[in-house]
Amino acid sequence: MRQVCPHCYTNNEVADELAGKGATCSYCGKTFPVPARFTAQVSAAASGAVAVVAPPAPAPAPVPVAPPEPPPGFLPPEPVVSGGLPVAAGTVKEIGFSIPPQLVAWLPAVALTLVFVLTFFPWVASYRGNSAVYSQRPWGALVGGTPARNFKLEDAGIPGGWLDKVRSDWKILLPFFFLLLVGLAFAWAERGLKSFDPRKVPPLVKLWPWRKFIVGACATLCLLFLIGQLTYGFGMERALRTQVAGEVSARFEPELAKVGDSPALKEKVEYTIEQELRKYDIEHTTWACLAVTFLALGALAAMLRPCFDARGDKPAPRFLLRY
Repeated sequence: MRQVCPHCYTNNEVADELAGKGATCSYCGKTFPVPARFTAQVSAAASGAVAVVAPPAPAPAPVPVAPPEPPPGFLPPEPVVSGGLPVAAGTVKEIGFSIPPQLVAWLPAVALTLVFVLTFFPWVASYRGNSAVYSQRPWGALVGGTPARNFKLEDAGIPGGWLDKVRSDWKILLPFFFLLLVGLAFAWAERGLKSFDPRKVPPLVKLWPWRKFIVGACATLCLLFLIGQLTYGFGMERALRTQVAGEVSARFEPELAKVGDSPALKEKVEYTIEQELRKYDIEHTTWACLAVTFLALGALAAMLRPCFDARGDKPAPRFLLRY
């Protein structure tokens, strides 16, 4: 076995039989004691004993403390109720509004009526400064009539030779007006005529249960037809474009004869046409934009109407913005 000399702190190999006796250090020559060998033994009495751990003592029950008495005359603040849920006072601010079911019920009829009134105002116009030189109403566009003219501004520099090229827009505006009038009639019959009995009009007996759906469908289709007409352009717009395109093509005709229909020349012609059209300053009027807005509101209200009717006596929906 290996032992360390306590005098010089060097390792010495010691024979096993010197355990419990003394040994001489091979480096410093001094004698040092060698510890005896240890042998583990197990007691028979201790091996049969089983340790028993006592359970911990239960913690003492907390003593209830009564809340302090409020001072005389103290009134506790009432909790702030928001959307049916109590909220601590001063922690949440909110801004909101409710949607009355009566507003949703009346909105399709009112919106379609406003759109019908707006059809008597110009929906497209050509301006010079802040004044309209030419303007066209949807009823005039339906029959292809001559746009309204401001002769003073027309004589000031905007030619009017294109007026004979104005064509009717009946393919889009005829179904638009038909659906508008049908939706308007059903909307007011359902809202305004409380004593109206559809059984007295045989064609309406089967249609009357579908009156809300008919109003919503008419408002939606009218909106789509109007957006299509604004995208395609009214007869006045197309006539002006045809006039300008003819004048520009005649101006570039010698160059087209020499070069041919090259992409660069074609792009130059189209650019020139757009620049010439800017002189007429053609715009859709505010009345046309209002018509689109009212049709969208009427269609949306008609779609939401069944949801509001299904709520019954429940409170009106409320939109909240909390901050």
